[in-house]
Amino acid sequence: MYKPTLFFSLGLLPLLLLIQAQFVLADDVDPRELGRRMFLEGVLPSGKSMTAYIQGDVKVTGEQVRCGACHRRSGMGSSEGQQVVPAVTGKLLYNPLRIPTSRPPAAPTLRPAYDDETLKAALLRGVDANGAALDPNMPRYLLTEGELDVLLGYLKGLSSEPSPGVTETEVHFATIVSDRLPKADRKALLDVMRVFFQQKNTETRYESKRSANPPWHKKWIMGNYRKWRHHVWELKGEESTWPEQLAAHYRSQPVFAVISGAVNGDWRPIHDYCEAEQLPCLFPTTDLPVDSDQDFYSLYFSRGVILEGEGVARYLLNAEPERKKIVQLYNGTDRLSKSAAEAFATQLEKAGVVITSIDVDAGGGDVDSISAKGWAGSVAVLWLSHEALQPYQPWLEGKNGPEQIYLSTTLYRDRASSLSEGLKERTRFVHPHELPSRMRRLLVRSTGWFRAKRIYASDHQRIQANAFFALKAAGDAMTHIRGYFFRDYFIERIEHMVDNAPYTSVYPRISLAPGQRFLSKGYYIARVAAGERGRLVPIMEWGAP
Repeated sequence: MYKPTLFFSLGLLPLLLLIQAQFVLADDVDPRELGRRMFLEGVLPSGKSMTAYIQGDVKVTGEQVRCGACHRRSGMGSSEGQQVVPAVTGKLLYNPLRIPTSRPPAAPTLRPAYDDETLKAALLRGVDANGAALDPNMPRYLLTEGELDVLLGYLKGLSSEPSPGVTETEVHFATIVSDRLPKADRKALLDVMRVFFQQKNTETRYESKRSANPPWHKKWIMGNYRKWRHHVWELKGEESTWPEQLAAHYRSQPVFAVISGAVNGDWRPIHDYCEAEQLPCLFPTTDLPVDSDQDFYSLYFSRGVILEGEGVARYLLNAEPERKKIVQLYNGTDRLSKSAAEAFATQLEKAGVVITSIDVDAGGGDVDSISAKGWAGSVAVLWLSHEALQPYQPWLEGKNGPEQIYLSTTLYRDRASSLSEGLKERTRFVHPHELPSRMRRLLVRSTGWFRAKRIYASDHQRIQANAFFALKAAGDAMTHIRGYFFRDYFIERIEHMVDNAPYTSVYPRISLAPGQRFLSKGYYIARVAAGERGRLVPIMEWGAP
């Protein structure tokens, strides 16, 4: 039975006839999944795109009208400048909206609670629970009664209960390390975590007592205090066994989020587990992150060696008007080397540039065969460590050697001073962090804290600075979620706050927009300073694709 419903929208939109069709869900269809698709993807239960009008008569559809774009995945809303997008979770919508006040007996009501009918009116006609018009940018949806019921059912369950890892008195966090991580790296990382958690829980202002008995008008602030509990999840053996080890750790003690970590290998098994478990994983130290537009719960500092490969390719395309022959050497058994080489080749191939790629571990990579191919005047990009590069020194310095050489500081490390003077003049480095000569100024905040706590490890600046940043970001976000302990909202607060962070770890500039998962987008192209042993100076200042 079809039931016609007439409604007017604001502005120039003419009178419309909305046919509200009733439909019956199949037994194997999850209504919550249908609601999720409407909220996050703008897709109706029928599979068609949602349609709405904004600004009175502007028709929008599909991704343009998905609720989560403005109200965010958590439904907890967002803000930009003076523009505030309110929360739309059922727990908040179906209760009166109040503000804190110092005058008893209760805070003033700004709007009454929504019910199903007034919420449907808001979605269809753009009027709030008081009957006042909503912002003209709020879509006026063309939805049937059944479609409205599906969407409202999803909102009622959205962000309704605290996420796992939170109790009335504690919030649990984990840091992930592997048994292949060098002991010195492990100690440097875990020292930062241990001391930070100790300091966080010292209760210098008697936070637990204030949380138990706060003044009524400050309960919304003080009543949300929780102690932080830290767990070290150590992964052992082959990477194929890591998912089950992670699951075992999680079963033993669920955590609200993973903060920092390092495994000296591929982060993908951890990434995939966290995405499947919907577990936030914040800023591990890794050069092999997972680059996916579809994932939400993993935040990284940088795209690692993939960014370096693309960076060298873009630099060659822009800085070399005359196209030279390009050869790259990489080690196919080293995932860092192979990933950088693949990114480099892909970027150049998109521009129609033909290159020669040589896997030095798969034959054809001996010095004689490379020299015989005549690479004089070419550009050589070597994704090799200092040790792996040594056999190729005679070729690089010989008459058939390349005109220009590019190395990665991630792979070659800080061994620029070991190059001969002739090679220094022809060698360029791609460097994804702040330059060493500028690092002291950048890290003065964290270094001072490490020294004061007597945990400073000068040879492990990056891993300690990254851990400190991850902890500070988590702490600021936990403060601003104001007791709404939802993992999605936690990540959204980090996205919102990072641009104003006073501390950037080892990266000159950081930023994070909604949906982005990498803080740092830039890199240097640098050379060894003339007359100096190994100090790098930029020939291209910090640049981003």
